[in-house]
Amino acid sequence: MKTNRTILFFAALSLLFLGSCDDEGFLTEEPKTFNTIDNIFSSSAQTDQLLITMYSEFRSFKVTNRQMKGFGTDVYDSPLFRLGQSFTDYSRINPQNGVFNTFYTFYYEMITRANTVIEVANRENISWPSEAERAYVIAQAKFFRGYSYGSLAQLFGGVPLVTEVLSEPKFDFVRATREETYQFAIADLEAAVPDLPETTPQDGRVVRGAAQHYLSEFYLSLGIVTGSDSDFQRSVDFANDVIDGGVFSLMISRFGERMDEADKDVWWDLFRKNNVNYNDGNMECVWSIQTDFDAWQAEDNEAFLNYPRVFMPALRVIPGVSGTDEDVGGRGVAFIAPTNYTKDSIWDPAISDNDQRNAEHNIRRIIRYNDPSYPPDNPGSLIGQIVPQDSIDKADENLGLVYPIYQKLTTDNFLDENIGFRPKSNLFRDEYAIRLAETILLRAEAYHRLGNNQAAANNINLLRSRAQCTYLVSAGEVDIDFILDERARELLAEESRWQTLLRMGGTVAVDRIRRYAFHPHVATSLTFDYNLWPIPQTVIDRNSGVVLEQNPGWNR
Repeated sequence: MKTNRTILFFAALSLLFLGSCDDEGFLTEEPKTFNTIDNIFSSSAQTDQLLITMYSEFRSFKVTNRQMKGFGTDVYDSPLFRLGQSFTDYSRINPQNGVFNTFYTFYYEMITRANTVIEVANRENISWPSEAERAYVIAQAKFFRGYSYGSLAQLFGGVPLVTEVLSEPKFDFVRATREETYQFAIADLEAAVPDLPETTPQDGRVVRGAAQHYLSEFYLSLGIVTGSDSDFQRSVDFANDVIDGGVFSLMISRFGERMDEADKDVWWDLFRKNNVNYNDGNMECVWSIQTDFDAWQAEDNEAFLNYPRVFMPALRVIPGVSGTDEDVGGRGVAFIAPTNYTKDSIWDPAISDNDQRNAEHNIRRIIRYNDPSYPPDNPGSLIGQIVPQDSIDKADENLGLVYPIYQKLTTDNFLDENIGFRPKSNLFRDEYAIRLAETILLRAEAYHRLGNNQAAANNINLLRSRAQCTYLVSAGEVDIDFILDERARELLAEESRWQTLLRMGGTVAVDRIRRYAFHPHVATSLTFDYNLWPIPQTVIDRNSGVVLEQNPGWNR
């Protein structure tokens, strides 16, 4: 998909605005030409271009949106010097907050595009090379629509189900229940499965395992709502299809272009350039997100990962340490900082002794002098020596500028990244949308909810054994907190942490935010319980024909 990913089918995007005009005044004038769904699509290739737009939009949202990475949860927040950008001051978080509207709008834009693809693909005037190709296009659209509705259900609960292209304004949408929304998402994904390939030579395209993964996740989410063991069992069944189907497997041995480098491990290999895709030999990759340096140079402005700039600490505050080199993770400016839970609690030696995921080459906690002009009286004499902790503390001044470097989010070998604006700020490696490790943890949770904690422990230990952990979890130790801890160890900045926490129901999300939040004000400002985000106030206001009820806890 790399040769096509920057092609944006702008004409198709105009469909989002059809029917939004007033019926009176100059807007009633009949235009000489007008792009509509009836005249804009004339070939199967054009329909596929709209799909490519969906892939591109998914990439941009997944890799750049901070809340998608868990910002404001138990794992990430703003450092103290950026406190004004925190997403955890609940005296200011309400249904008018733009974050909620951004998520709600994104998923409905995906749904609108998916509905357009499905309708156009079913029209007789569109010629297709084969029925299989037409079915594959529809399957991809249903995948994105199912994924979007399932995500909306996790975040917002029941939402209006829009299943066709709207040709006129509508102001009386009615919310389905959360259960019905999950069921619709599941139906779309189940319909997509037969027409999705097991593998594809085109990196980044959806495959069958991706739909099966989300079916496992959404059946698990549905079971939490219904309390039905049959839903949890269906979650296990679909996870089995992915894990035991013979296509995907955990990477347990060194692999890829840099596999012969000493003092590294397979966990480190998983996040190296040219190692992410299934077609790179990474059998753990179920679905990947594509980036492209050539597209970025051509001013695509989206085909990159901004992780080094956003996630890396600002170590340049320490005298004698340059803040823009490979050994400090790149040009970090500390937009997002790990909480103490993420930095320390989950790596308690009693649980994580010998855990490769916490090895120094994977989470770099040791800071070394690297400035050849320092100290002034003997330039370069300290290069390579460890910076004393008291010097770090004095430089940081409790502002949160200094924290560990997570090597999965940066590189020690900036190449193309040295070219262009803000060098050493971006990555041009592909990214995981789904990694098999997450499917394994979904199956572990489903087994736990079925009361089979031994099977849950066995699944968790698949990952702990791969990480060479000395300690393996027993059946009696498995609970939701342990599963969430293991997800944080394995999937930090990969999973959509907000969706994980909110789909748990009850007070799981607020309890963990209160317990592990980065800043003390969270415990005092979060004075109410919630297990769903609020429906954006703008959505409620615009739906003038029917009242859309607000989610519990947000009518304050």
